[in-house]
Amino acid sequence: MKNTWLTLCCFIIVCSSCTSSNKKTEERTDSVRTPITTEETQLISEVITRFARAYISQDNQKANALINPKLGLYIIYRPGAADSYEHVDSIDFQSPIPTHFPYTKFENDYVLTFDKLPVYDCGGEKWDKLGFFCDTTTQANQLTQIAKFKQEFDEKNAAEVSKISEIEKDTYRVILTKNENLIFHIKKFEGAWYVIVLDRAYGWCDA
Repeated sequence: MKNTWLTLCCFIIVCSSCTSSNKKTEERTDSVRTPITTEETQLISEVITRFARAYISQDNQKANALINPKLGLYIIYRPGAADSYEHVDSIDFQSPIPTHFPYTKFENDYVLTFDKLPVYDCGGEKWDKLGFFCDTTTQANQLTQIAKFKQEFDEKNAAEVSKISEIEKDTYRVILTKNENLIFHIKKFEGAWYVIVLDRAYGWCDA
């Protein structure tokens, strides 16, 4: 009789463990970002390639057509050891931010690829891969990280950090690595895709 009860208890424990394991697996699955559709990918590709062409040719009108007036453009730059950002209504290639870092023209013969983004190594001063990439599996969070860092030094308050975090929600990062770098973020807003961040800090390691 004791053996029967012992066997029954072991069976109940094993079943409970399996159920718990299944729940954990489901929770992890729910947290994975849903892949974007083929149609959405085409829309994203169009905005990315149009902005890249406008930036490379320094065409204010074409570049600003891809910046939503309600969202504006956040330009990340590095004034010293830490990154910062400035919010502007539009981009002006004749008035760079920061002023000592002019926008430069360059050629691009890479085709946009949806893949893991390249990483820049300051030690070797080079990218681990070259090309034109967008990662739609991971949300960009550079602005939020900068805002949180500034909050630690009382340069931003909780409300501002929350606002930046909401603006940066569901954004994708784009990196073009060539002899010059072009890094920006795109976001869907009111049914269309726009460029909301221009990152002029990453890819250069000078403070």
